[in-house]
Amino acid sequence: MSFNSKQSTSDHQMKEAFAQNPVRQHNAADLVASLNINTKPTSERKQSVSITMTPTMKEELTALAKQNGYTGLSSFAVEIFQAILDQQSKD
Repeated sequence: MSFNSKQSTSDHQMKEAFAQNPVRQHNAADLVASLNINTKPTSERKQSVSITMTPTMKEELTALAKQNGYTGLSSFAVEIFQAILDQQSKD
């Protein structure tokens, strides 16, 4: 008997929660119209590449990256390569 009364209370609470759901207060067309789906991201997807270097060079570059606030060698290398490309386009 107590299980049924708890179930009834739970059902009532669920109905109240869904009745107050803001998604149900708007029709689907309004929700879709408010989405900004026509904008393209400004950045490109990254591709994984492999380069070969000596272990000493990797250790030194990783240390240099960390000294400059980078979390790892990859993000540091990307910034350096981008700076080289930016400099090249200025010349």
